[in-house]
Amino acid sequence: MTSAAPRTTLEAIKIERGLTWRDVARAVERAASAIDGRRSVSLSEDHARRLGTRALGEVRPTAAIARALEGAFGHPVTVLLGPYDPAASPPAGRPSYQEALTMAAEKARHLALNMPGIDDYSLLEEELRDLARAYPVQALPELINPLVTLQDAVHQAILSPRRPGDATQLFSIGAITGGILAKASHDLGDPRAAVTQARTALILAEQAGNTSVASWLNGLMALIAYWDDRPQESLRYVDRGLASNATNSATLWLQSSGARAWARLGNQERASESINRANDIAEDMEPTDLDGLGGILTFTGARAAYYVADAWSWLPNHPDGVAAAQLAVDAYADDTHTDWAFGDAAGAWCDQAIVRIAAGEIDGAAESIAPVFDLPRDRRIGGVVKSVQRVGAAAATAPDSPTTEELRAQIEAFVARPLTMNP
Repeated sequence: MTSAAPRTTLEAIKIERGLTWRDVARAVERAASAIDGRRSVSLSEDHARRLGTRALGEVRPTAAIARALEGAFGHPVTVLLGPYDPAASPPAGRPSYQEALTMAAEKARHLALNMPGIDDYSLLEEELRDLARAYPVQALPELINPLVTLQDAVHQAILSPRRPGDATQLFSIGAITGGILAKASHDLGDPRAAVTQARTALILAEQAGNTSVASWLNGLMALIAYWDDRPQESLRYVDRGLASNATNSATLWLQSSGARAWARLGNQERASESINRANDIAEDMEPTDLDGLGGILTFTGARAAYYVADAWSWLPNHPDGVAAAQLAVDAYADDTHTDWAFGDAAGAWCDQAIVRIAAGEIDGAAESIAPVFDLPRDRRIGGVVKSVQRVGAAAATAPDSPTTEELRAQIEAFVARPLTMNP
């Protein structure tokens, strides 16, 4: 319940306009989109409330949120989040020009999607492309609300009585969006929600008759099962996805996923077979719409190198392990490259640390994993934490030394602070 006396100018504006804290958060996100030309800020209702009520005392928001607050409500952020003074504060009741423009843009999109006979969903597809390309490089908390908003828009369009009979494009967009949200649930440590999203997305892909998206979703479910300590189930998804007999980046992902699942089960022969098949696919791949969208939706050569390194890290005495790990690390050395992804880069560093520990090179292992420890908390996604835990398991068997003890302590501290959506 809001107190009678506003604690900040932002809270005064909220009360005068009759807004909820959820409305405030959405206004900030819309302003950020208009300022940056993309969905660059995610602000939860609870975070907006804490800022606007000074629940945690004087808190300075990130630069992106500060700009968006100023754009949405027309006052400097120091005024908006400072103590409310009715005599000194600027008038609070009038929306900023920026907020009015961003609200108008949202209304325009709603109109475009709901006009009778519309069967072109390029607006949604463009948003999907931007989010897919942002996912491997941007902090997950900044992407959740835009993804949920996009999924809501897609679902509303699907359920609209005005939707035309041929909705292949719309169902495919819905399937891919649900798949990315499944990955987000997985990255936040919720495999059950991840599987629910992925299975629903698969239904949409099948409705669309989109075999490449269906293969990609099976690859996603194989990934979820792999990191959830279910390699046998991961292989079942691999087999299901490969039933299409296609030759594209999704099936390259599936074969690569099979390699590391077999390696995790200790089956070097089957892992080698999967790697060889993946190499054959890589030589003769056919592009799909997913590759055009890019980002998390395409399986690149760098990712393939990382998966090979990940496979051999389960068999750390394999003769190709050291070279494979170095190849994967080199593939992610340039963080300005379009194929770069912080999660896969971290996985490659961890794989190299594991094979170095097996070779008795504890100093080299500490050097390999050092960049992972530098990751901010908002990039400590599920797969990264699991990879670091694997390094910890390897370090637990290494001979005691000052370097080993320090490495164990660093790993313990890192995994104790994973990404969470609760500030």
